[in-house]
Amino acid sequence: MRRAAFGAMVVAGLVGGMLAAVPALGDPREDRRLPRGDSGLTVYEGRATPRQLDALVAAGVDREDVVTGRTQRGSTRIEAILTYDQLKELRERGMDLTVKRVSGQSASRVLAAEQQEGYDVYRSYSEPGGIRDELIATTRRYQALTELVPIGETVQGREILAVKVTRNARNLRDGARPAVLYSATQHAREWITPEMTRRLMHHVLDKYGESTRITRLLDTTELWFVPVANPDGYDFTFTEGNRLWRKNLRDNNGDGQITSGDGVDPNRNFPFKWGYDDEGSSPEPSSEVYRGRAPASEPETRALIGLMRRIDFEFQVNYHSAAELLLYGTGWQVSTPTPDDVVLEALAGTDDNSAVPG
Repeated sequence: MRRAAFGAMVVAGLVGGMLAAVPALGDPREDRRLPRGDSGLTVYEGRATPRQLDALVAAGVDREDVVTGRTQRGSTRIEAILTYDQLKELRERGMDLTVKRVSGQSASRVLAAEQQEGYDVYRSYSEPGGIRDELIATTRRYQALTELVPIGETVQGREILAVKVTRNARNLRDGARPAVLYSATQHAREWITPEMTRRLMHHVLDKYGESTRITRLLDTTELWFVPVANPDGYDFTFTEGNRLWRKNLRDNNGDGQITSGDGVDPNRNFPFKWGYDDEGSSPEPSSEVYRGRAPASEPETRALIGLMRRIDFEFQVNYHSAAELLLYGTGWQVSTPTPDDVVLEALAGTDDNSAVPG
């Protein structure tokens, strides 16, 4: 399915580099702006027929968020992140789904244990030394090449930060050179995507003056980096019981808590073809692909739109990590090609001949 979003393609990869950061905001688990709540999301596995795969979509699960395996006797092995209500609905439709187990434990219990023990790599946006602090520290260190640009705020009032990378960045009008946008973490639980984005940023900064190719690149173009486009949701995934949260933190029913019926999928909230049909998005707040109450209803969406309108990017790479896919924009309907597909296939490849092996 083509995903309804801004963005030219989705790819995956890691390049090196990391910086120490300056202290700023507190631990997200102590952040009073984060509502209480338990997402109730768990990883399930089982088998599904083609018709049952369609039932997953009808239940509000993003088809591209479902991991599939080899087909046997007309069924496909699947893994999916579901709420209990979604699980109940799918079981009523005849799907045999059980909690995914890792080393004898449920996947959710393993995730909870990892959260309690801490991580060597992953950090929230708002914690001291988190990604927000890192972006501030990076622009202080590379003053001749970077500018820190606030582009908007979240539902909970967190500042969404972009970093402009180009020679003489602070004295150059934004968009004066051909520009590319690298963005990530529209979906909160996709933790590897801010890593890809921030490490790419450090790679080009560290190699400036050392690599002829990268030096020329930053002398003649602008590279913009938004490692966390959904800070509320991303911070929420670092709180107990919410590792698998996907959407933003819109409190849809206004009860002061965030549960499975809350949040908007920022990737389905863009105005282009918004609400065209329910094939790739949903009008139901409980759906993982809930598109919101109106086009661009979410401040996170408006922040990216405002940046794109102001800069007029030549290209965007929008990182996701749920499935091993190459997705071309703009997507709004299954198997509907665009005039740009030939160009994008040349850049990113196809399923049979991918530019990213595997």
